[in-house]
Amino acid sequence: MRILLLHPNYHSGGAEIAGNWPPAWVAYLTGYLKAGGFHDVTFVDAMTHHLDDEAVRARIAELKPDIVGCTAITPAIYKAEGLLKIAKEVDPAIVTVLGGIHGTFMYPQVLKEAPWIDAVVRGEGEQVFLNLVRAVDDGSFARDRSGVKGIAYAEADGRIVATPAEPPIQDLDRITPDWGILEWDKYLYIPMNRRVAIPNFARGCPFTCSFCSQWKFWRDYRIRDPKAVVDEIEDLVRNHDVGFFILADEEPTIHRRKFIQFCELLI
Repeated sequence: MRILLLHPNYHSGGAEIAGNWPPAWVAYLTGYLKAGGFHDVTFVDAMTHHLDDEAVRARIAELKPDIVGCTAITPAIYKAEGLLKIAKEVDPAIVTVLGGIHGTFMYPQVLKEAPWIDAVVRGEGEQVFLNLVRAVDDGSFARDRSGVKGIAYAEADGRIVATPAEPPIQDLDRITPDWGILEWDKYLYIPMNRRVAIPNFARGCPFTCSFCSQWKFWRDYRIRDPKAVVDEIEDLVRNHDVGFFILADEEPTIHRRKFIQFCELLI
């Protein structure tokens, strides 16, 4: 089972002044797939490498994947949809999957405007995507996609179906990221000229603010073992020469005891 993960070539200009940010979703998703028994995973970062559509098309033709997965924030959605269309043009048998925050909330629109997408992963992606890959591998996805929780898809008659949600992963330390899948020389924080990484400390938020979608996307607030996070940071420093970190957490200090433990372990 060959899996290709794509990051679309979208540039906003603003944040990129400070550097190229490594797509953490790829590391966490790849690690979870490999732990689930699927080791043939390749990542193409069209954004960081400024790959145009034809360059991505050539890579898809070269790699011959069974599944192509792409993520998208809202401004990048049309780039992502376009890459998945290219995958279908290369080989109609490729299973095309969209993940990320835009698809999670806007899947009815996405599936209507991009009917070449076979499934949208809703919310936290690791377990949902692993289940989808297993269904493709055993042939059940081709027969009946409704058995995979946490996805949305379009029936042949155009009807949009959303399957029951997959429960959030309660123990986030079950996810061991594969940071080695990234080409680290490209991910630099320019002011310090050092490699940058964005590890997860927690997911979600216990508050339900109307201006924010994080609590709806992740659904449950869960925090990792501080030692596991510091071990991950140490691995990134020692094995990937990372020298600048952005901690991914909506409310890092809300769990006082664990955050103090994290700081002490980091010291």
